[in-house]
Amino acid sequence: MKIITDSKRLPRPFLMVIATIGWALVLHLSWRVLTDSWDRAEFALDALAGQIPELDPFNDRYTAHPYQTLAHTVAGVVFAVLGPLQFMSPIRRRFPLAHRISGRIFLPFGIISGVAALIMGLSFPVWGFGYNQVITTAWSAFMIFAFIYAYMLVRNRKFLLHREWMMRGFATGLAVSVFRAISEEILEPLGYNFDDRWTIVMLISLPITLGATEFWIRVTRLRKSVGASV
Repeated sequence: MKIITDSKRLPRPFLMVIATIGWALVLHLSWRVLTDSWDRAEFALDALAGQIPELDPFNDRYTAHPYQTLAHTVAGVVFAVLGPLQFMSPIRRRFPLAHRISGRIFLPFGIISGVAALIMGLSFPVWGFGYNQVITTAWSAFMIFAFIYAYMLVRNRKFLLHREWMMRGFATGLAVSVFRAISEEILEPLGYNFDDRWTIVMLISLPITLGATEFWIRVTRLRKSVGASV
């Protein structure tokens, strides 16, 4: 991601360190989205073929709703593959046509993923406390809004604001990987059971992801109006 040098809020070397760490995390989280989506798509395809795998009560929800799961997971695969490419400035500068084409594929699939997550959140059995359904609904609705608004902005040639809302939408989708990373790599080794881990990460994963994204948006934002066209 190109660092906008007009912004002097932080020294450039510090921004370079943050960008390097940030890209490593983005690629790691995207890989988790890709592999998790692929695994659950296989669950759904097996269920549609009448070969329902023996899983656990949590993952059984996916095989019980195979069509919703497929819509969400296929979109998740596209999201994970094309999402990082949208924010790589060398691709955007050297291959603008490829950037636009991939964006026209990525954006609708991002919206589909959000819509599928919204439907799944309302139709799947609630896991944990009842407020988890409220959080999931709000999470999905924000992702849908962010991508639709990003589309409206680019149609009006407000490219800087478009960039920011694309980042917010992408970060919302990546929050599911933050969710799993915290649950499996931090809380589980500390001895938390599955239900407790689920409750904790439902509350903190999206604020962590969006908070990091808002920080990056603000330290790389041009000092002139972000609504300007380029």
